[in-house]
Amino acid sequence: MIGGLVLIVSGFSPPSEGRRASQPCPACEKLDGFVPPSAIDDEIRQMVGKYRGGGGSGNVAIQRARGVIETGLYPKFAGGAPCPEIDSEKWAIDYSHKRPRAALHRGVDIPQPRGTPIRAVSDGVVVGRFLNGGSRKGIEVMLRHTPEQTGLPFWSYSQYTHLREMSPLPIGATVRMGDEIGTTSNTGKMGRRIRCDALHFAILYSSRPEWSNDGSVVTPKDGYFMDPNAFYRAEPPYKSDTVLQLPRDKKATDVPYMKKDGTFSAPDQKRIWPYACD
Repeated sequence: MIGGLVLIVSGFSPPSEGRRASQPCPACEKLDGFVPPSAIDDEIRQMVGKYRGGGGSGNVAIQRARGVIETGLYPKFAGGAPCPEIDSEKWAIDYSHKRPRAALHRGVDIPQPRGTPIRAVSDGVVVGRFLNGGSRKGIEVMLRHTPEQTGLPFWSYSQYTHLREMSPLPIGATVRMGDEIGTTSNTGKMGRRIRCDALHFAILYSSRPEWSNDGSVVTPKDGYFMDPNAFYRAEPPYKSDTVLQLPRDKKATDVPYMKKDGTFSAPDQKRIWPYACD
């Protein structure tokens, strides 16, 4: 699948186990850091939940080892601004009761009315566009951010899902912090209850610049998940197991944001909340 389009290749038979059959992303090949899907370990595919033959408790064990643990962080917006809040679907909570197998919530959900613009959280490049037919994620866009763009000591990847429709931004498009990359909805396969309109927002990161897109998922080489709240920390730690050890009075995270008039809460910020604030 490329940009949500399913390609049928004559004579191709999927493997019975192991790496999920995938199609290349020609538009990705000219982008900085791109490597073929074969250069990414299968463990990383299990981390993002895209692995034939893996799943359930096996994926969860890898996800926990690679950062999907509750940290206790929470956002604090400058000046007490009324920014859209994370709802009860918080980072790394156990989703097993909502799935037919063991599962974790690998992001945060931020409810907003349908059609509300979703903002790029930093300067970056579009590296993933997926319709995710039959998936709970629904329409998805992913951005890649360099250390220079975020001010963080690693390459990071922001994921935005449940979008109302596919973003017009193509693979390789350069975005600036605050640009609209899609609008809010609740696309994706429903679970046991109707899902409210909300953005599922996630952050992956790696000390390595290499990444891949096989047509169904973006995978950073030697990647980890990060508590999305930690993405806004002004200084280390960022790793979930270390953040967990912070004292309670260090759990509030100052989060910069874009205002509804297009200005920013601080002139030198490089990372913002994915929604504008009043």
